[in-house]
Amino acid sequence: MIEIPGYRLLRQLGRGGMATVYLAVQESVDREVAIKVMSPALLVDPNFGERFQREAKIAARLHHRHVVGIHDVGRIGDYHYIAMEYLAGGPVLSKDGPARPVAFALRVTREIAGAINYAQQKGFIHRDIKPDNILLRDDGSSALTDFGIARANDSATRMTRTGAVVGTPHYMSPEQARGKQLDGRADLYSLGVVLYEMLVGRVPYHAEDSLAVGIMHITQPVPKLPESLAVLQPLVDGLLAKEPHDRFQTGNDAAMAIARYEQAISNGDLPGLDSAAEDYQRDARSAETRISPSPNGSSSPRPGSAEADPRRRSDPSMGRLEEIIAATDDHILRASRVSRRKTRRARKGAGLWIALALGLFVAGGGVMIWKHQDRLRSFLPTTELNDMLARAQRALDAGNLDGSRGDSARELFRQARSLDQDNDIARRGLNAVGEKLLARGRDALKRNDVDAARQAIVSARELLGGGIAIEEVEKSIVAFDARGNETESVLAAAQAAFDGGRLLGDDGSVALYQRILASDSSNALAKAGIMRSVDALAAQAKSAFSANDLASATSRVEDVARIMPSYPALPDLRAQLGSQREASAAAIEKDLLRGEALLRTGRFSGSADSAQGVLESVLQRDANNERARAGLRRVGQALIVQARAAIEDSNTTAAGRLLDQAEALIPGQGDLRAARSELRELRERLAIAAERPPASPADIERMRNLINEAEQASNAGRLINPPGNSAYDKYRAALAIDGNNAAALEGLQRLPAKARELFDQQIGEGLLGRALGMLEVVRQVAPSDPSIAAMSERLANAYLDLAEKRIAEKQVEDARRALQSAHGLSPNNARLVALEQKLRELPPASG
Repeated sequence: MIEIPGYRLLRQLGRGGMATVYLAVQESVDREVAIKVMSPALLVDPNFGERFQREAKIAARLHHRHVVGIHDVGRIGDYHYIAMEYLAGGPVLSKDGPARPVAFALRVTREIAGAINYAQQKGFIHRDIKPDNILLRDDGSSALTDFGIARANDSATRMTRTGAVVGTPHYMSPEQARGKQLDGRADLYSLGVVLYEMLVGRVPYHAEDSLAVGIMHITQPVPKLPESLAVLQPLVDGLLAKEPHDRFQTGNDAAMAIARYEQAISNGDLPGLDSAAEDYQRDARSAETRISPSPNGSSSPRPGSAEADPRRRSDPSMGRLEEIIAATDDHILRASRVSRRKTRRARKGAGLWIALALGLFVAGGGVMIWKHQDRLRSFLPTTELNDMLARAQRALDAGNLDGSRGDSARELFRQARSLDQDNDIARRGLNAVGEKLLARGRDALKRNDVDAARQAIVSARELLGGGIAIEEVEKSIVAFDARGNETESVLAAAQAAFDGGRLLGDDGSVALYQRILASDSSNALAKAGIMRSVDALAAQAKSAFSANDLASATSRVEDVARIMPSYPALPDLRAQLGSQREASAAAIEKDLLRGEALLRTGRFSGSADSAQGVLESVLQRDANNERARAGLRRVGQALIVQARAAIEDSNTTAAGRLLDQAEALIPGQGDLRAARSELRELRERLAIAAERPPASPADIERMRNLINEAEQASNAGRLINPPGNSAYDKYRAALAIDGNNAAALEGLQRLPAKARELFDQQIGEGLLGRALGMLEVVRQVAPSDPSIAAMSERLANAYLDLAEKRIAEKQVEDARRALQSAHGLSPNNARLVALEQKLRELPPASG
């Protein structure tokens, strides 16, 4: 454990990739503090110290009840440290802990909203608000910590942290996920996620990778709370609105809204949180709608509001009576004016209808006379004219309209007119014949009998002298003739498409034949063309079956079913498709298992027999296979890990190649962008190092001492712990002086082998806890080491052997702990289930 003058370090509280946190006593004032010691490996960046000091001072300038206080910032040798207030209560939420009570969640959210408001006023944004950064004091109050990635609103500078993503994906605001400029409203969004998690017990959006989570924050709607918490939905909506201008605008706005909920709960207005009054929903949405600015610029409560009520309760307001009456009267007057206009129009319309009805009644007399002319004719003298008119009417009623044998209605009415040129009955009769011929022409067109239609319309035009109705039918005949010509053209195009193998698509034979049938459903040539085309598609499906091309076979069978559901061979095609799908599914399942096994053994990419090669072959057969896609995402993540290991080794060529491969699998993924940023920084550091003057004799001597100390630590088994006095940290400190020092680089490369050697030794001696520590060394120093999987399995079996022994000795707790350790190392180990069953059968430990 390192020594910092003025502080007595008691124990380690936690360790991360960037820093180690210790509990310490500040001796000058005898108080407990938390000291965060940054990793000396970061000194490789020549500008790190300056940036660290600047960023640490941001937090030191924030003095607020709900912001963790900074007591001291300094440097001892290669160690930068921050001494801060120690909060014994730990994070507001444990990683797998249950949801928090409503009152607790609201209070913590209100307190942190106040801290965000304070930071906003100081011009700072936190940018990483999450449960781990909200700590609890002994008295239960909360405080916001870790302003390590905070920055000023007006500054683009920030501390670069190798391997760190700026913000945590599950708590990022949509604008943060897009990489846009942020303000304090982004912190309020993150606080809304924390509130939701405290209330429900889980984050609102969850997916397998950080990119998917970011997309969900941008695109998915705000999730709904359970029905029992629905009254709090406006508060969650006000924090989690997708657009910043739709959220609470300041932390103070959010805190005031939460305070009103707390007051309502305290007053018993929201028993059980199973119902919500309209005024509270309105108040929780926006504090600004409840508070009007006073003349001096401050906010003052409205009369009757919660602020004016000493008990902080208020009843729903009816508004000013004169305003309600005025609004109501205006509405009634406008409705009355509309009603009067409608009444006048209705009366006018009724008058027109009455006049029209009278006209029709008068005109109806003529119709009645025409209809009963035979009875009236008995009063006239019997003449040749009357006989001819009677025969003409009978021919008209019988539908014998036109002809050349002298007995059609048209011929007879014309003969009657030759006897009496002014005879109204004959004139009206010829008009009736023309109307019936017009109707006959329309009916012929409906039957697609264009010749009969043309003949009827020619005669109708002679009798009626033209008119709009005649012209419309004539236009239809012309259009029909054009369609006939077009049909011949389309038939020729369809045949050419069929001969050329173009069956589908807008210019394929099927679509062209269907176009013909749409206008002429009885066209035999088109029907035959459709059948030939479907036969060809069925043949293509069978060829695809033979080639084991399931995707093409499926498409062709679906095409056949869509075009001709009654196709005789369709049932056989579907049966064959089902059989081939089963065979293909079995083959795909086999390859998925093989690809997943290759993933576990570390054979990620580089050949057809790698996890990437096998899983990509699955996607060639099943483009939407989610397991294969997930596996390839894991390959991409593994490639990023390997690239980061190459970056750690300053191998820019290998790192760039690995990141390019990962880009092809998971483009745009957040970890990938971070790794590329690390690679750029490495290249910059190497360029700076190339221009750096040679090390001084004092530097060389110090580097030699560090390498000697690193070798001693390695020989003593102190590979990565304790921080600052481990072989890993000593070698990295030497590389900070000379990034190309062969001895330091070689020493780092030997650490995994040393860890494996000690692992084997400790497994043999039964020191399983120490062996687990060596496994962790390999995982941290060489995360892509192919031996990790085998080491995990071996250690798991050692724990299972120990568990079996303790079960035989009926030492229940020891056996349970051993099984838990084995489960963490190899959750799918075949021995686990049987031993867990044996453990359950043991009687409980006495005492």
